[in-house]
Amino acid sequence: MLSLVRRHIRLSKVELTRLTSLAPQTITTIVNRMADQGLLTRLTPLRNKLGQPSTPYSLAHDGAYSFGLSISRNMAAAALVNFLGEPLDFETTTFEFPTPAGVMNFAKSFIENVSRKRRGLISGKVAGLGIASPFYLKNWAGLDDARGSVLEEWRRIDIRAELDPLFEWPVYLYNDAIVSAAAELIFGAGLGINDFVYAYIGQEVGGAVVLDHHVFPGSGKLAGSLGSMPVLLEGKDGCQVSTLGEVGSLSGFSRTLGLAPESLLDDDVWLRGGEALDLWIDAVSTGLAHVARSIVALLDVDNLFVDGSFPVHVRKGIARETRRKLMPFVFERQNSFSVMEGSFGKNAPTIGAASIALLVKYSNGKDVLFKD
Repeated sequence: MLSLVRRHIRLSKVELTRLTSLAPQTITTIVNRMADQGLLTRLTPLRNKLGQPSTPYSLAHDGAYSFGLSISRNMAAAALVNFLGEPLDFETTTFEFPTPAGVMNFAKSFIENVSRKRRGLISGKVAGLGIASPFYLKNWAGLDDARGSVLEEWRRIDIRAELDPLFEWPVYLYNDAIVSAAAELIFGAGLGINDFVYAYIGQEVGGAVVLDHHVFPGSGKLAGSLGSMPVLLEGKDGCQVSTLGEVGSLSGFSRTLGLAPESLLDDDVWLRGGEALDLWIDAVSTGLAHVARSIVALLDVDNLFVDGSFPVHVRKGIARETRRKLMPFVFERQNSFSVMEGSFGKNAPTIGAASIALLVKYSNGKDVLFKD
């Protein structure tokens, strides 16, 4: 019921009866119980010319809450979101390179402060803590000896297991790109779209696949790893095979600029990108167009979302150029193909992490939707 109401924004008992094929009495019992529990809000009745007024229901913004924590190569971010995915509190911290102890201390401090400040609001309503982390973090290469010792710490620790005993609610850990797609699916522009491929461009390039309005993580929770997909790039010596991760990652772009990866956290750097930025957008969009054609041929989806840890004007440029390069291919399809911008930018992994607990507790229970 909650999944249907979330997807359609608002539904009446009559509409829920039609969508579920359950008996009207059953729908009434369930909806009334969820309203009494504070999960649904009764809206103003809609009065038509004929029959009784219809009362729609929507999700209650204060029906449940969830914490999210995201970890990247240069920073960590934490958020508390409500049932609609709206951030009530958000905090970031930067690192030269994140250590397990530093990330855990940041997360504990944030959760303790927010829980104390909002005790009366969220007490008994927290669904859990979700952690978004690149699964390749402990294998990052190209680091000096000092950072190499930090990588060894990450290899020895399970951050989910370390944080789980500290709280009364469950703690989950998922790949950052997959949870970013989850945020788009239940809180963003993907809410009303059944199937789409999601690309997230951060220090590395990741992605996810959404089928039948459910994120499909795969057996290893790495389905949709777009960064490893091959792409063809035209050069002076003809076409060369590369991967989307090699041409599109922010770590690669920062090397091109001769800057440290953390410098790209500054929006002014992007404004001064000039020709280098234009060339990078061209390469990323070319790679995304190749990847989109491959995925469409395999899965027959009609939508690609593009998001990443960069300003809005960069996201618009990548989406526009990808759309242009896919235009000849779009004309060949029976159904139209859309390239859309993501909704959350650099905050997507954190909002997505917070979505995990809400999905587990309040989804319609399909195994492919974040179920262990």
